[in-house]
Amino acid sequence: MGVRFPNLYLYLVFLSALDVVLTRVILYFGGTEVNPLADWIIDQWGQMGMSIFKFGIVAFVIIICEYTARMDIRMAFRLALAGCLISAVPVIWSIGLVIHMIITFDPSAEPPPPLPPEGLSPMSMLSWMRLSVPC
Repeated sequence: MGVRFPNLYLYLVFLSALDVVLTRVILYFGGTEVNPLADWIIDQWGQMGMSIFKFGIVAFVIIICEYTARMDIRMAFRLALAGCLISAVPVIWSIGLVIHMIITFDPSAEPPPPLPPEGLSPMSMLSWMRLSVPC
């Protein structure tokens, strides 16, 4: 027999992945992580550690829901639904932050790109761009 709530689990995984991606975008553009535990994990193990932690929590929630479903299917459904709703909160908040960052973006505040040195050949220009232009 397969899992009991595959659609809810799919939503949970999708929302968690979206949370990880939006967190990366916000941190890249100078935002901060407001969850102290997530901030500590990012400081200790970086974004990869945060992703592993996040999906470890998702796996734990799915395992708890499946275990609970053996005893009480309605309670397990409510747990899976609650997991999705709780995971949606930071995603909605992050989408609002990204929209705010886009609306209030000031291109004049961006530093100009570095000027290439004079007399570079096309091949050395590519090498210079890889070393000096952040991606």
